[in-house]
Amino acid sequence: MKIRSVPLAAHTRGALVLVFATDGSVPDAGPGLRAALAAAHATGDLATGVRKVGLFHQPAKAGLRRLGCVGLGDAQKLSTEALRRAAAVAQAAAEKAGVDDFGLVVPAAALGPVDAEAAGMAIAEGLVLGAYAYEPPRQQKPKPRRGQSCRIAVAGFGKRDERAFADGLELGRIGAEATVFARDLENQPSNLCTPTALAQAARRLAGGRIRAKVLDKKAMERLGMGALLGVARGSDEPPRFLVLEYRARGARKTACVIGKGLTFDTGGISIKPASKMDEMRYDMCGAGAVLGFFHALKHGGLGGHEPRHHLVGLVAATENMPGPNAQKPGDVVRAMDGHTIEVLNTDAEGRLVLADAIAYAKRFHDPAVMVDLATLTGAVVTALGHEMAGIMGNDQKTIDALIAAGKAADEPLWQLPLWDCHKDQMRSKFADLANINSPAHGNGSTAGAAFLSFFAGDTPWAHLDIAGAAYGGLAKDYYKGGAAGTAVRTLLHWARTL
Repeated sequence: MKIRSVPLAAHTRGALVLVFATDGSVPDAGPGLRAALAAAHATGDLATGVRKVGLFHQPAKAGLRRLGCVGLGDAQKLSTEALRRAAAVAQAAAEKAGVDDFGLVVPAAALGPVDAEAAGMAIAEGLVLGAYAYEPPRQQKPKPRRGQSCRIAVAGFGKRDERAFADGLELGRIGAEATVFARDLENQPSNLCTPTALAQAARRLAGGRIRAKVLDKKAMERLGMGALLGVARGSDEPPRFLVLEYRARGARKTACVIGKGLTFDTGGISIKPASKMDEMRYDMCGAGAVLGFFHALKHGGLGGHEPRHHLVGLVAATENMPGPNAQKPGDVVRAMDGHTIEVLNTDAEGRLVLADAIAYAKRFHDPAVMVDLATLTGAVVTALGHEMAGIMGNDQKTIDALIAAGKAADEPLWQLPLWDCHKDQMRSKFADLANINSPAHGNGSTAGAAFLSFFAGDTPWAHLDIAGAAYGGLAKDYYKGGAAGTAVRTLLHWARTL
């Protein structure tokens, strides 16, 4: 999806121009479109209801084939989510109309209480994410899609707001394209998106201020990553550990972002039910978020902000398979930091690979703050559904900052408790820790975080359980199914505050 800003006068000609419209008035789209919009308003053809679209043909001599409106409803109730969805509706309308290039006019009155930069960001995100469609491997090449280029103009803006809106458009485009990058990785079948494929994707992100390094199995063995390697034992696919570094000018501290990269999870010996096991391709969506985040960093996703932290991305990538060498319930493994772990359930594997990733972060990067992202538990779906992710951790300041970032991205996070009693549940009779608590305890999502807290130690840390938000949510114009690419934009908002 291509987006570009153009002068308002450029929208008096073309195949299709859409205008955002709110209740109760004729939208200001400049003098060239004023008469046509007023006539549509007079005849009742002006669509102003939320997500409504009205198209009307123009006289041939006008030089504009079709003019239309996308409704926003009550201007005072507008939000970034409403603007994002409206932009996606506009893109879908253009695609349905069969045009390649279309115009979108954003009147100042159409922003309501939303500031100009946030509005620009949301509109760009809606256009790019709404245009997304995963292209699966097929015998026939897909037909070229329509509605993939948009010219955006603003009306009634002051110079300051016009600049802020343009800045928001650019940031939104970069963040949305990074989300698309993540979606493409996450939607791939596991025989294509292997740990090796993730490593190749990480290497392609290297350049400029980003460095990439990949550890193979032998390197992990030398480091003593027994928890990660225990999970990898059942698979013929070799595991990979990915390290991405964004070097910020003048930074003296480091922030680590850590992703679970289970490219397929059968559950191992504690095998999952067959139904919907194909969806376990999505068990690497934490890794997808980290790689998407670095895609955005590579392309200028921080805008003019220079963080006071170096940014490090870590991904522990493997499959979890029930092969002849697979670890068994009751096995004891040793993590990189020396903790021993009794593996009571081989399907609680995500926390095992994250344990070594967190230990690696602490040994080699001494982070001032860490965030991990993982499709960790089905319990979080039971608790929160698919419309938000759970967040837990040991540092309220970090948790609050991430919740605020999720709110700005319209990717909500809900804090769940993490208390000492939850940590006590993770003690084992046969090792330092067990990888699950007793079924009698319940609190499955918190138990996963409690396990990880032993590896985080005193380092400020937050854990995002994105098992529900990563896929399976309700369709909402800019998300139609499959992988959502969740948390890429949240991480960007958070990084801009560091």
